[in-house]
Amino acid sequence: MLRPDGTLATLAQSYLPGARPVRVVAFSKSDASNWGVPWHQDRVVALRERQETSGYGRWVGKGDFWHAEPPLALLEKMIFARIYLDDSDIANGAMEFALGSHEQGRVAAGDAARIAAKSKIEVEDARRSDVLFLKALTLHRSGHSVKGSPRRVLRVDFALREELADDLEWALPE
Repeated sequence: MLRPDGTLATLAQSYLPGARPVRVVAFSKSDASNWGVPWHQDRVVALRERQETSGYGRWVGKGDFWHAEPPLALLEKMIFARIYLDDSDIANGAMEFALGSHEQGRVAAGDAARIAAKSKIEVEDARRSDVLFLKALTLHRSGHSVKGSPRRVLRVDFALREELADDLEWALPE
């Protein structure tokens, strides 16, 4: 799936030429694991190790890797793919996206709902095996699932290798 010549990478490169996968996150919403999140942007990148580097901050260790908020210029060039392992709709806690909100740059948490309210909102009404690509800075949220069906999604972040500072390494090897 993440091979440089694989279908997902080829699709990603049609949106962002030269893109490579740099992070994978799995979500599994079910009766046993059910959560909602308010409007927000995902503004961190996964890195192999912590190296104090100009423009990178808010470092947090997660598992075997470090996550940091990079310079805005890097985030503006990133995209992510959501790969649906189950059907997804508003009843099982689907994501909602504020279309065009990525053009606002970094959005403070306290301003996210206000900015989203001014945007066209789209609900991730997806079927198993669908793939959705979005700009990384797109505001999004999700509610709790109100039905018993699971909602499993893989998220793959894509970026340009040369956008990362020289002294840092992506968490995913090439």
